[in-house]
Amino acid sequence: MDTVKKFISSLMIAISNSTLYSKEHELVEESARRVLSLLDELLKKKEKLEIMIIESDLVADNISVKDTGLYGGNLVKRLKRKGISRVDFLKGVTLAEISRFIKDLSDMETKPKSSPHLKTGVVSVRAKELKDIDIDLNNLPAYTSEQTEKIKHVYDNISPFKRLEISGLEEVVVGFILTFKKEANILKLLSPVKSHSEYTYTHATNVSVLSMFQAELLGIKGQLLHDIGIAALLHDVGKLFVSRDVLNKKGHLDNKEFSEISHHPLYGAKYLAKIDGLTRLAPLAAFEHHRKYDGTGYPALNINGKKQHICSQIISISDVFDALRSLRPYRSSWDMNKVLAVIKNGAGTEFNSYLAENFTRMILTATSE
Repeated sequence: MDTVKKFISSLMIAISNSTLYSKEHELVEESARRVLSLLDELLKKKEKLEIMIIESDLVADNISVKDTGLYGGNLVKRLKRKGISRVDFLKGVTLAEISRFIKDLSDMETKPKSSPHLKTGVVSVRAKELKDIDIDLNNLPAYTSEQTEKIKHVYDNISPFKRLEISGLEEVVVGFILTFKKEANILKLLSPVKSHSEYTYTHATNVSVLSMFQAELLGIKGQLLHDIGIAALLHDVGKLFVSRDVLNKKGHLDNKEFSEISHHPLYGAKYLAKIDGLTRLAPLAAFEHHRKYDGTGYPALNINGKKQHICSQIISISDVFDALRSLRPYRSSWDMNKVLAVIKNGAGTEFNSYLAENFTRMILTATSE
């Protein structure tokens, strides 16, 4: 197992070197050779080395690999962002195959492909065989409620006393990115709210889809796109610490009730700020998504005119759009044109004018299809 840990560390070092230097740099080739040397040692007495991700844990040949530190955690994140949860290294793997794999993992825009002695794919927790080698975008299913169910599972388990399941969120975001390549009409990707009890996690799913779609249209890619998706999924997590009676009240909120619900950005930010390994955009967006572009909104702050982060600006537009178009206990859903009018009228005050225009154009394009 010590050799497996050395292999994982060497692989991440090689990926880092490939990110920092050109492929001709001696450190890049040297680190790739180190990875191959450790692989050859591991494959002396067996035909393949299986590396899998189960939840957030690395598993090698069906044995959990512990104490890999930052190297193991970073490898898990990098593979998940590529939509990969299993890699098989087969006996006879070459330096060229290893070098290509390292290069593809270091490039945020490239998905590693299988080669004769190196297989990439996804793994089912219930089945130990390799499945869906090299995900085929042409065979991806249409967007269903699967992502919403995953978010429901995460939200149902959120508690001050439990660890947030970041791995489940990462899987959802990767799924969104793959789905965008298959379906260009954003409105077809939004889930309807079927009951009041479903609102929190269905809304979170829709806001993430809308925010990532906005970001892609703005040219945002790679790590930042991924982090925006995670932050959007968690923007309303503070509501889980607000009384359900207040959240689901059908009538007008009194001052005390409004004060309680207006604290949910602070509750969410405090909760998310304590979670290791989570993008720092998550607590920031949770805190800022009800602040307005002109500095008003809540929580009310005196921070020398500092505006919302661009991530929070994107998420706040998605948040308002989905909230108004959804059925709520205290009102019916709004007509699409009425919702877009709210966003248009809020340009320059509630919302960044450029982002509001970009979003409106995005929705109008979808409705015309």
